[in-house]
Amino acid sequence: MTSARTLFLMGNGPVTSIEEAAQSFLTCKTAAKAAPKTCKEYAKTIWQFFAAFPQAWSSPLKMRTAFLSWLSQEVAPATYNLRLIYVRAFWRWCVEEGIQQPEPDPFRGLKRRSAPGRFRDIDAAKVKELLALPDRSTWAGLRDYALILFTLDTATRPGEALQLLPADFNFSSLAVVIPAHAAKTREERIIPLSPTTAAALRHVIQRRPREWDAEMYVFASVTGRRLAVERWNDRLKGYRLQDGTAFKPYDLRHAACTLHLKIGSASHGPSWPGDDAALHPPDRRRPQKRAGAHFARRTVGSREEKSARKDQMNRQPFTAARCGGFFVSQA
Repeated sequence: MTSARTLFLMGNGPVTSIEEAAQSFLTCKTAAKAAPKTCKEYAKTIWQFFAAFPQAWSSPLKMRTAFLSWLSQEVAPATYNLRLIYVRAFWRWCVEEGIQQPEPDPFRGLKRRSAPGRFRDIDAAKVKELLALPDRSTWAGLRDYALILFTLDTATRPGEALQLLPADFNFSSLAVVIPAHAAKTREERIIPLSPTTAAALRHVIQRRPREWDAEMYVFASVTGRRLAVERWNDRLKGYRLQDGTAFKPYDLRHAACTLHLKIGSASHGPSWPGDDAALHPPDRRRPQKRAGAHFARRTVGSREEKSARKDQMNRQPFTAARCGGFFVSQA
């Protein structure tokens, strides 16, 4: 069989190999500020396909035949969709660059599959049970507790949360900054924190080994290294509820907005599931009024700072991350 590394396409310009085209494509993605993880997934998917079907590079017709064969494999809907998105994006970029022929379109009529919903409706009782499972007498358990609380409060992506440093938190303003280099969108954003979450985070930072400096991640491993998302996924799944329910990091993110809206929107609703009187003084446990007023209280500082910060938040899409920050304890 002809190797993918020896196949070439004669276009209007110089001969272009798969390697050259893929490398140029990934360079463009990097220049467009695509996340490193996204670029890695692009590279992995593109090379998986062309390693299995090197003949696909020679013409659009062969590309369609090979790609349909690849998509016919028994894979999860999410995997199917990623294959379609990544390889199609690469091929269409090649067409725009004049590396591949525009017609016929190998991806004509191909659509994404509907994946099972990942929505997790976690009620207050389950949240309290989950938060009671980590052993807070150990630093690892305290870190896990705070990370669960932080995710439910802010709906932050696990990959973003695990890159946060102590300097990213402003406990006097009850806010966290997600730096651009850590954000999936590559844009910095500010998210308010509830007093309960802020208190738990302060406790985690205070309990860190003394030899750890300010450049050590807040949610680091016990050995002082960055905690991998996969490792956090394994630890979180280990905290099973009595009924056998287990959660993944993204389950918490997806449940956060709904959980916050359920509790935060009720004028006399239940207290915030993470509310623990031992974590913060009673005078910080104020009744929730409307979200806008609460946002203004939490983004304290000079009038100019508050105005600039509010404008920045308003320019962002109304996502779960924005909803999450409005969630607070109720007296």
